[in-house]
This record gives sequence, structure tokens and C-alpha cells, in this order.
Amino acid sequence: MTTVLLAFVLGASWTVADVLDAPPSSYVLACSGVVLAMIDLRHHRLPDALTLPLGALLLLLEFHRLGAAALSAVIFGGSHLAVRRLRPAWMGGGDVKLAFGLGAPLALSSLLPAAILSSALTVLLAAVRRARAVPHGPGLLAATWALTTL
Repeated sequence: MTTVLLAFVLGASWTVADVLDAPPSSYVLACSGVVLAMIDLRHHRLPDALTLPLGALLLLLEFHRLGAAALSAVIFGGSHLAVRRLRPAWMGGGDVKLAFGLGAPLALSSLLPAAILSSALTVLLAAVRRARAVPHGPGLLAATWALTTL
């Protein structure tokens, strides 16, 4: 069942990105996002072996606006790091590392909407699962994909 869901979400994400003539980062986010979200939902972990190369690739894809992309990555990741430092129980280290990479394809004006949307999606996931502890990675990935694609 998980494989079917994974294939469906990936296919839908690619189709939307193709129809909207989205940037290359949308396709990268679709592929890696689906895989990372499934791992985080199942194991409550975001492996460095996947998140760190994703961040590097997303930054590389933004070479035409490298300064702005690096600044967005630092601000988005830094804000998540601040939350992690102030309230360690609220956010995992994998979420922080992921946020640094996900900041790269986002415009500065999209950082606050990305934070709000990712938080709303995480709260929605908690409500659907009827759980207090849910991973934040899927919300981060979905919000970033939506804001870079739509």
C-alpha cells in the first residue's frame, strides 16, 4: 500500500510541476520529498545521507541567484535552529538540517509563508493521526514544494 501511495504522490507532483512549467527544484523536491516524508512518517527520522545532499543540490540548482538562495537557506534554517535551541522537544535536528536546504529555492518573501504553511500542515497531520508527536519534515517538504511549484 505504501508503495502505491508513494507512486501516486510522486506522479501527481511531477504532473503538476510539468503542467505549471515549474523550475527544476520542484522535480527534485517531488522525488526526494516523497521519500523523505515517508521515512519521517514511519521512523521519525530524517537521515543526513539524504537531507544534506538534497540541500546541496537545491542550492546548486539556484546558481543563477546564489546569494539570495544562500541567504534564504541561512534565514530559514537559522529560524528552525533557534526553535530547536529554545525548545528541543518541539523540533528534531533532522528538521533543522532539512530546513537549511529547503530555504535555498525559496524567495525571501516566501520564507514566512513557508514557515506558516509547514506548521499548519504539521498540525493537520497531528489532528489526522490524533497524536501529539508527529514529524515536521513532511510539512516542511510539502510547503516548500508548493511554494516553489505553484
